Amino acid sequence: MLRVTRPRVELPLFGQLKKSELRLGATLAAVVATRMLGLFLVLPVLMLLAADLPGYSPLAAGLALGVYGLSQAVLQQPFGRWSDRWGRRRVILAGLAMFVAGSVVAALATGMWQLIAGRALQGCGAIAGVTLAFAADHTEATRRPIVMAMIGMGIGAAFLLSIMVSVPLASVVGLSGLFWVTALLGVGGMLLALKTPGAKPEITDVPQQGGENSSIAYLCASIFLLHAMMTTLFVVLPGLLVGAYGLALQQHWKLYVPTMLGSAILVFPLLRKISQHRAESNLMPWAFALLSVPFALFSGHPALWLLGLAAALYFLAFNLLEAIMPSMVSRKSGMSGRGRLMGRFTTFQFLGAFAGGTLGGAALQGAGPQKTMLAAALVCIAWAWVSRLALRGADASR
Repeated sequence: MLRVTRPRVELPLFGQLKKSELRLGATLAAVVATRMLGLFLVLPVLMLLAADLPGYSPLAAGLALGVYGLSQAVLQQPFGRWSDRWGRRRVILAGLAMFVAGSVVAALATGMWQLIAGRALQGCGAIAGVTLAFAADHTEATRRPIVMAMIGMGIGAAFLLSIMVSVPLASVVGLSGLFWVTALLGVGGMLLALKTPGAKPEITDVPQQGGENSSIAYLCASIFLLHAMMTTLFVVLPGLLVGAYGLALQQHWKLYVPTMLGSAILVFPLLRKISQHRAESNLMPWAFALLSVPFALFSGHPALWLLGLAAALYFLAFNLLEAIMPSMVSRKSGMSGRGRLMGRFTTFQFLGAFAGGTLGGAALQGAGPQKTMLAAALVCIAWAWVSRLALRGADASR
């Protein structure tokens, strides 16, 4: 009897993915994108539109921007354990329902503290680790970075769309209306999640030896730093573009969209080569070093074309790191404990978002935008050095 093998899809950007892997990656990317679009819609405008609410200050607005990361961080590991026990899809649906509830609370807010509470409740739908575990469950390890990058690009697409529509939409519906839109997006994400496979995956991963060791701690610290820097960037950059460059908020998409699209074109070919040679860890020090360059440029007052180059470098480094780190974590666990381990990883991811929003707002208020960006550049270059030392230590221990 002939054995029928599943066909693989030959696409330049996505590598040799099976149809089931491509379909799952696209569906999970859409689920995550709808949820993240809800979060990103307010990202470019919250620091400015929240100024009309009672109790506003830059610190309070920064807290509202990043507090969802704190509640995400608290619940990532419980959600991961629950998904190991009760199934990924069921837990994803529950998390999206909590996100919808938080959006309604934020939409009804009459002051900064109610807005902060709604954002915190949005974050209680802590499904990031569960989604990554779901993707890893159904994807071969050699092709896993590509699927992780698809999910990351879904987040990137949500960001691009939010940049293009948030300001025009906010001018019509206001900050409260944006949160009603996010509630509808959460419902859309629930409908998409119902299309994911409910059966157990056929892939059985053998956990790598020493999975819960210093390499996991290093990856958790790295994702913390990456998202702290990302949130700090968007606490500072919108006001910097308005104040230093005279770019109205409605024009910011002209910087973000081309630079993100350019970085996306480069990311997938790079990931194919990286995954083929298992060179993820070798890339990390260089990616963090690259991340320091745009922050250093943002701290000055470069020409507009150089500002665009800085944004492109930022998105390239961010998307590479965002794709390879979850793949590295997934190889450290077998099927039974993947949700818990991914939950630990994403706990630090959202703690980073909370820290970046809160500390970035405080730094902006106390030191100003240029010094805040310069400090971020120094942190990134320092972590590139730490990453290099961690890589040498891992090589020596083999």
